[in-house]
Amino acid sequence: MTKHTYNKFLNREIKAKEVFYIKEIQKSQAYDFVKQYHYLKDAKFFAKYSYGLFDKEKDILVGVATYANPQGASAIKGWIGTNNQDQRILELSRLCTHPKLNKTNATSFLLGNSMKQLKQHKVELVITLADSSRHIGSIYQVCNFTYYGLTDKKSDFWNIDGGVNKRETTKDKQGVWLPRTRKHRYAFKLNKKIDILYKEQPKPTKKEALNIECCGGKGYVIDRRYNVKYNCPICENKPLRVLEEK
Repeated sequence: MTKHTYNKFLNREIKAKEVFYIKEIQKSQAYDFVKQYHYLKDAKFFAKYSYGLFDKEKDILVGVATYANPQGASAIKGWIGTNNQDQRILELSRLCTHPKLNKTNATSFLLGNSMKQLKQHKVELVITLADSSRHIGSIYQVCNFTYYGLTDKKSDFWNIDGGVNKRETTKDKQGVWLPRTRKHRYAFKLNKKIDILYKEQPKPTKKEALNIECCGGKGYVIDRRYNVKYNCPICENKPLRVLEEK
């Protein structure tokens, strides 16, 4: 859009529908955009349906929303009690707009209207998880998602060789157990009659502290068995490495 149009949109003199349009796009196109602008960069994600937010004047992509089958064997069962073959429920896997649209309602316009287009695919429920160590999911609150609390507490064993061990024995292995980052659960009903098993809870507020359970915000963790100090692999989003041997 031109600078004049952008300033008018920024000042809320014109509405988002006058500036943008939304259409379904290929995952490859969505991936390229997400890789460039999303904070997770090129981290892999699933997408069954992808939607693009386009600048009407220049006809260029300025935002992406992707939806996928929920991951995990018990994901859908936990939400609505059916198996993971139930295609009525999808998860918002990525939501991203161009940085120049930050602090505008372009993101909520993209999310709300892309979900409307999901109805043609017979989708009845959209769920999403917000990383509690990064944000509270304010955009979902703006778009009238219902809040269903935090995911259950779980821990993983981080190996010094770079792996994450969730089930196998960790005896005599060098590494450390860390709490898994919990997620805020949100859902939007496209079919108001669908029943959700989780209990609705009061939405978290910005005044609440971020949920950093891995290292308590220190940036390091200690393996008491071998008296070794490591970086915090969760906060850094990097493999476990030794900082100091005591």
